[in-house]
Amino acid sequence: IVESGNDCYNRKDRLTERGRRGRFLPHAAKSGTPFKKIREVIDLKTVKTAKKRRANTAAAIDIGSKLLRMRIAQMSKGNLQDLEYLEYPTSIGHEVFTNGKISFESIRALSSALHGFSKLMEEYGVSSSRVVATTALREAANRAFVVDQLKVQSGMQVEILEDNQEKAYVYGEIAQKIPAAAEDGYELYSYIGTGSVGVAVVHNGLVVFSKNVPVGVLKLRDMLGDLQNATNDFHEVLEEYIHVSMGRFISVYPGGFPNISRLVLSGNGSSLVARLCSAKQKNGVFQIASEKISELYRAICKQTPEKISFAYRITDSDAELLYSTLALYLYLINLTGAETVYAPPVDLLHPMLREMLTPKNRDSSFVQLRESTLACVRLLAGSFQCDMKHSEQILIFAETLFDKMKEIHGLDARRRLLLDTACLLHECGYCTQPRQYSSSAFHLIRSMDIYGITENDLYLVASAFLPADDTESILTLTPKQRLVVSKLAALFRLADALDQSQKQKLRNLKVRLDKNRLLVTAESSQNTSLEEWAFAQEVSFFEEVFGIHPELTIHAALPSPTKHGKV
Repeated sequence: IVESGNDCYNRKDRLTERGRRGRFLPHAAKSGTPFKKIREVIDLKTVKTAKKRRANTAAAIDIGSKLLRMRIAQMSKGNLQDLEYLEYPTSIGHEVFTNGKISFESIRALSSALHGFSKLMEEYGVSSSRVVATTALREAANRAFVVDQLKVQSGMQVEILEDNQEKAYVYGEIAQKIPAAAEDGYELYSYIGTGSVGVAVVHNGLVVFSKNVPVGVLKLRDMLGDLQNATNDFHEVLEEYIHVSMGRFISVYPGGFPNISRLVLSGNGSSLVARLCSAKQKNGVFQIASEKISELYRAICKQTPEKISFAYRITDSDAELLYSTLALYLYLINLTGAETVYAPPVDLLHPMLREMLTPKNRDSSFVQLRESTLACVRLLAGSFQCDMKHSEQILIFAETLFDKMKEIHGLDARRRLLLDTACLLHECGYCTQPRQYSSSAFHLIRSMDIYGITENDLYLVASAFLPADDTESILTLTPKQRLVVSKLAALFRLADALDQSQKQKLRNLKVRLDKNRLLVTAESSQNTSLEEWAFAQEVSFFEEVFGIHPELTIHAALPSPTKHGKV
């Protein structure tokens, strides 16, 4: 137990018995044993070990809807080793989902707990830390004030994760914990959180479709709680609401939802569901029979949370959320027809800690994320009838320009991903308003939900299609963002010009910097007058952005040799 003011929070790793009711109740909480004595007896060896490895110890904190959590860990022989895990109950999710704001009392309680976390981090000699917040703080109308006050009162800077960032961590963890699926099969990953539900279709190891649905288990309880006492068939109301809310997001899958070969569900309630269904673990992953989940739901759907708590010996809080958790499970089971649910234990804090402790692995993680992001973008672009041969061609040209100009543009790998996204989606504007292509593309792209790309970054992609003097772009972007947008737009427009006819006439494209000139050479056996004209139109803007003059030279390509059969 860690004490902060009049509050205390429980330490999972210091339990004498977790108990079947799911609460973490150390003897200290019951007996009033002073905190310092417990730490001296139990943690002295652990703390000394951590201090010896001060440079390799990190802490990750998650401000969730129901819990404030912290893990302290270090790397040991290439593996992540937990040193400490702390929990502090909070009601900010309930406040936001019912009133839209976080109260002053909750802010003070969070600050006090974070201050206690900070003291423990000092004791462990933590060298790097990260504090993130998810749905509750993300949706709070006063989130800016809350972040500011937490910084002032506790000294910790809170980072609000976007849904896509959070789910990228979660799906990456799931992929590491479950065995590889059959080749060409489709899997459905879903993270059922307290404030939202993430749904992702995975094909050959890549996320090809991802949506975040604002119907988490705590949010469902707070939104529909009043109806539970007003009707005897509340389970039907809950099922109908879930069907409509989830269905409107899943129904947009281009070409119709695919046949799913494996259903993987994770979230805070997965371990509880697995235990109540007597599921067995195989290689650390629960395998729960769908029929068992259905039987459990039928058994509790007409009971009150109090009766559920008493019958299954779980806490009232768990009983309240179990109802909506099982309803979401059943919706996804019915959607996929899965006979077995795979439920790996997943914690958002673990991938965050790995990032901090093994920064060299970030590149490999980003490569996987990039491939999944582009898979989602390609599927999306196809649904807008984009000319994919043209889009893929200018993507290759744009990447060549980007890679050869690194010393000029100063953009990183994430900006390269944004450039790729712009290339693949640039024709979507023609699908709705061909006469106002730029404006249409801007509004469509900024409203998209693309796995691996934040809302701010997606806005940069969308803005690349607006004229440089567009009023909306000038008013909404910072000078630094406008500079990034200009660079992306200049690279995209030059690449697009190289396939202006959309016939992929150019091949063997080469790019070379020569002082203040960018020399672009290619080969073609066709008439390239249109490409040369379009390239010349973009020279002025490109030179204005980068200060170098692009020059295009196209050589006549030798005709492909004719294959002759043996005589």
